[in-house]
Amino acid sequence: MRHWPPAALRLVTPDLVLRLPTDRELDDLAQVAAGGVHPDGVVCFPQPWASGTPAERARNVVQNHWWARGDWARDNWRLLLAVFHCDQVIGQQNLSARDFTVTGEARTGFWLGQRFQGRGYGTQMRAAALTLAFDGLGADRVTSTAFAHNLSSRAVSSKFGYRPNGVHRVAVGTSLVEAHEEVLERASWLSARELVPVEIVGLAACLGSFR
Repeated sequence: MRHWPPAALRLVTPDLVLRLPTDRELDDLAQVAAGGVHPDGVVCFPQPWASGTPAERARNVVQNHWWARGDWARDNWRLLLAVFHCDQVIGQQNLSARDFTVTGEARTGFWLGQRFQGRGYGTQMRAAALTLAFDGLGADRVTSTAFAHNLSSRAVSSKFGYRPNGVHRVAVGTSLVEAHEEVLERASWLSARELVPVEIVGLAACLGSFR
């Protein structure tokens, strides 16, 4: 896509390919969300986009992608990558930053359709995002935030050597939830980068979109 450089980007792990989805693939991604991201009654995100009806979850995914692309700026960007396994979309990996050239800091977030969870894909998705952030974009540190009860997300962070970076009190509707932020510094990443091999494809064509 000549006028949207990030469309050239691909992140390849042993089992997955991460890239921006086409409109048809975005619709497929929304359908994965419609099928469920977490058990009923459980909230895993500060904005409970995944807690509504199947139709609401699907619409939230589509609108979030449109908003992220329309609001993109070099000093404030949100890269929302669809995750593919054997050409089937299974979830989403986010990498975002504000004033990246000044702070050197990025953030990650992710979700998987429930039927694709528990297979180690979350670890590969995080590795892809971290490889792009540190090795591709030159980040100094990357943060991740998960609610106290989201043990699977926090376990992924632990694999890569994140350290605690504070606990925040978050209101989700009328409920109080503790959100644990963790941070991975470049020095720790250098010790963990071999955990999952990741290939970055097409970054040179879109590097100016990130910094």
